[in-house]
Amino acid sequence: MVLLHLDTKRYFTLNSTGAVIWKSLAQGKTEDEIVSQLADEYDADTAHLTASTRRLLRQLESAALIERVESGGAQ
Repeated sequence: MVLLHLDTKRYFTLNSTGAVIWKSLAQGKTEDEIVSQLADEYDADTAHLTASTRRLLRQLESAALIERVESGGAQ
């Protein structure tokens, strides 16, 4: 999967796992839901999947391709 940042005109390439993460974000899934989905699809350690997912999310955020949204629950 290739992403294009329309403002900077920079291209970003995602592997198959990155594409799953990107599509999951588009569906509004949380980080935990994404890791759970990856664990169902791939034979990998959950700690590794969590670290890889967080690393990609940080990279996408620093490239201004995603924006962190804090969940605000009722108190």
